[in-house]
Amino acid sequence: MDFKVRKISTIETRIKNRYWRRMVRFFGPKVAIAIILIVGLSGVFWLGSLVLDSDFFLIQKTREFLSFGPLKEDKYGHTNILLLGVGGDGAEGGHLSDSIMIASIDPANPSISFLSLPRDLFISSRIGDRKVNEIYAAARYKYGDQKGLEIAKDAVADFTGVDIHYGAVIDFRVFLETIDTLGGIDIFVPETIEDPFYPDDNYGYKTFVVRKGFQHFDGATALEYARSRKTSSDYSRAHRQQDLILAIRKRAEDLNFLTDFEKLQQFFEIYRRNVNTDIGITELVALAKIGIAIDYSNSINGVLNNDALQMGGFLYTPAKEFYGGQFVLLPEDLKETQHFMDIILIHPEILLENAQISVLNGSMIEGRAGQISSRLRRFGFHVIEVGNYESDKPLFRTVLKDLSGGTKAATKKFLEEIFDTPTAQLVAPEEISPDNLIDFQLLLGTN
Repeated sequence: MDFKVRKISTIETRIKNRYWRRMVRFFGPKVAIAIILIVGLSGVFWLGSLVLDSDFFLIQKTREFLSFGPLKEDKYGHTNILLLGVGGDGAEGGHLSDSIMIASIDPANPSISFLSLPRDLFISSRIGDRKVNEIYAAARYKYGDQKGLEIAKDAVADFTGVDIHYGAVIDFRVFLETIDTLGGIDIFVPETIEDPFYPDDNYGYKTFVVRKGFQHFDGATALEYARSRKTSSDYSRAHRQQDLILAIRKRAEDLNFLTDFEKLQQFFEIYRRNVNTDIGITELVALAKIGIAIDYSNSINGVLNNDALQMGGFLYTPAKEFYGGQFVLLPEDLKETQHFMDIILIHPEILLENAQISVLNGSMIEGRAGQISSRLRRFGFHVIEVGNYESDKPLFRTVLKDLSGGTKAATKKFLEEIFDTPTAQLVAPEEISPDNLIDFQLLLGTN
């Protein structure tokens, strides 16, 4: 009896191993890396459970795996995924979302952009108005994992004005175990962190310190780096989390060892244990197919925040007494905030043009140029000149001049729309100084 059990087990193991070897040979190392990359970004971890099947898996699931299912898309052809990072079971507030991030994938480009939302952002949802980091936890408690994810997706879609097609709730242990499996990651730390209030395992605190400069992190250190928040802003924290995702991708690509089917299974098992997602197997393969072609130099990362001097600084802090004594964040202007989120996720080509802008005040209204330049910088534009337009009388209507030779069409269209100007005046090359660095000149009128 024992002999038969061992023999059957050996046969099943051979079938699984043979399947994965075929998979690796068929897809090649780049696609294997792409699968890990997309899995890591979107929390698509169905493949881990599939390795538990046997003979039927080899025949039936191979057919299913190679059937590239269509991805859901918005009207621009983008697939948008909500990523929620949680502490998980056993952690204090384990299902509150420590990290809220939207990944938007453009298959036509192909590229991927990220937008992080702060935990304290106060928005509406089907379970009431509350902080965005509480929505999944509250909905999950009442309705279960999948319904909770659906409610969180709908709430974020309503706030951003961007369709959210898929979602993934990722236990932060994914980062720890994945990074350790990769042998650690290399990352540049832009500023020293000294956090004496990082939670320890006994409901107390410990001090977390990391120095500015290039660092090599193991999984535990990377997790602390991602979650530390008491001595830095949510803005900085969100950028750290985005940097970690890209560092994981780079490490996996550099090692080039993902053709090892046993290692591949190990990754999938990590993800299977720690992720709740609504992305299916065929959709994963479609994402992986896109993943091998993604050019990360064409990606834009943004963080919605309450620092008016920073890109994405469209939020403000209302009086606590109106929100039960809570610290919350609200958009100063929802339409303007949605414009920013739309640029990051749907139209990153606008910022990728890297236009240099001059803002000159022709309205004779004091401080107007400074206000407009601040607004443009919050969108992520480079304003390199702010001043007054020399004129005998105020300009009635704002004028936009194109000094780029017509090479920055996306920026031109955006500026025309947001400032409600007529079609930009294309300045002839012979009228432009050889030393000119400006792509667009905005002459502000009284309108």
